[in-house]
Amino acid sequence: MADKKYGNYVLTQPRMKEMEKKLTFKPTFGLSQDHMVGIKQFDTNFNFVAVIGPHVLADPPHKHDCDEILFFMSADPDDPTYLGGEVEVALGDEWEKQVITTSAVICLPAGVAHCPIYVRKVDRPFYFGHLLMAGSYG
Repeated sequence: MADKKYGNYVLTQPRMKEMEKKLTFKPTFGLSQDHMVGIKQFDTNFNFVAVIGPHVLADPPHKHDCDEILFFMSADPDDPTYLGGEVEVALGDEWEKQVITTSAVICLPAGVAHCPIYVRKVDRPFYFGHLLMAGSYG
């Protein structure tokens, strides 16, 4: 493109530098059918992560045919009610927004739509988890 007046402004083979991926959560503990091999099987799927940066939890809006509990917990034992950030959760077919800034538990009966979950702000690490009353998540 250099033969045109402004052709030298157009880069057709720019050098790409891979963007640094910022870690936004750290897995801490989980429990599902594949973890219970060799022991009594429970109809439970449990996941627990430390949230360390803003992000969107990957799940699109969905429903389950069983109950589910979502929990958001302060990691500070001296201030257990202040979450340490701000989370927005959409509930119901209307995507009603719930803004969470304190430790909270959301009890979802079977069939209630939920997600996306936006972690909008993280002032200090906090915990997020879910407990699904089924052996596998899906």
